[in-house]
Amino acid sequence: MYKLIFADDEKLVVNRIRQIVDWESSGFTLVGCCFNGYEVLEMVEKELPDVVILDINMPFISGLDAARQIKHSYPFIRIVFLTAYAEFEYAKQAVELNAIKYILKPVSKDDLEAVLDRIRASLDKERSKVHETANLARFHQQNREMLANDLLDGVTDGDAVYKRFQANGLGLNGSTFFEAAVFRVNDIRCESSWTGEDCKAMLYALDNIITELAQEKDIGLSCIRNEQVVLIAYSPSENGFEEQIQQFAESVLHLASTQLKFSATCGLGGVYRGCGKISDSYSEAVVTSKLSMRKSDGQLFTMHDLPGPGGDISKHTAVWNAVKYIESSYNNADLSADSVCEHLHLSPSYLRALFKRETGSTIIGYITKVRMERAKVLLKGGKLANSQIADEVGYANPHYFSYCFKRYFGISPNDMRVKI
Repeated sequence: MYKLIFADDEKLVVNRIRQIVDWESSGFTLVGCCFNGYEVLEMVEKELPDVVILDINMPFISGLDAARQIKHSYPFIRIVFLTAYAEFEYAKQAVELNAIKYILKPVSKDDLEAVLDRIRASLDKERSKVHETANLARFHQQNREMLANDLLDGVTDGDAVYKRFQANGLGLNGSTFFEAAVFRVNDIRCESSWTGEDCKAMLYALDNIITELAQEKDIGLSCIRNEQVVLIAYSPSENGFEEQIQQFAESVLHLASTQLKFSATCGLGGVYRGCGKISDSYSEAVVTSKLSMRKSDGQLFTMHDLPGPGGDISKHTAVWNAVKYIESSYNNADLSADSVCEHLHLSPSYLRALFKRETGSTIIGYITKVRMERAKVLLKGGKLANSQIADEVGYANPHYFSYCFKRYFGISPNDMRVKI
């Protein structure tokens, strides 16, 4: 079953959609319904659906803006727009966001189920393609595998290694940046066709995915080593390289979970210039990949996850920096989970998972908490109007501030003002 979120600001529309569609027969599970763009973003972060159907015209943040943020952080999620507005400009923007469909209200049961059938067929085809790839005989260019293993062993004999790069069609040199990633297979899902005896086939399937994606993006070369798949990633520039590899690893882990039906873990090493330090990055990646034994709810681990001072694994520099940035920037109306990730130069999915694991809160949830607690203090002061307080804590829309305040505290700002 594929996961789906539906969003529309009209409760009658939401209730009708819930009732008219036989979700199970359509191959989907309706994991939640939302009534504004912010709720969509929160639920997407929590549920990681396969599909989001959302109205373009919603309060606080439009469906188009919500879709842009979803596509930026989760490019694998399918988007369907639902709207009563037939303007060409909306349709044009929907196409630019790679929306699966643009449906005009009122939508009929047949129209919606036809769209769901189309999406399910696309998802099934993608899953089938991955399985077919996994069942194909494993094929790697022998020279590249030998090169990868030699690099991991530290065999980087002067200019000879760069000549081997050139012989394999790789334009790498002494200025190239490298980072190692270690992937290993974890558990098998109960609905999976894999068995405990398929470990080697599962490893080959994982290797096939990594090899295809790496070749497609020209991002690195891989090999199987010590019952793990090792990727040697490369980039001509250090700028954004670490985040790029995090996103690559997340894509691999997502495909392993959703398509191959087993979970995998990835550990990343440090980024180094020149091939002489590849073996060091590999050693670090092996260490970080083993952190899953201590943190069973994680899949991707980086150098940020290594134990801090005194061996305390919970002291994460990335989380601490995120908290400091939020607490110093909460009054910025443009502050969001994505902007925090961009400020720290970390993959959105990685930082979200790390933040939730270490604080028990989502990034959006923590931003809201900081803003609401500060708003309560300003209300207690009694000198500012609600609209001024909204602006002080980062809400450009006073009505949305009141909505969030009541949702957080259970009472309106005015009632809180009287209470305190």
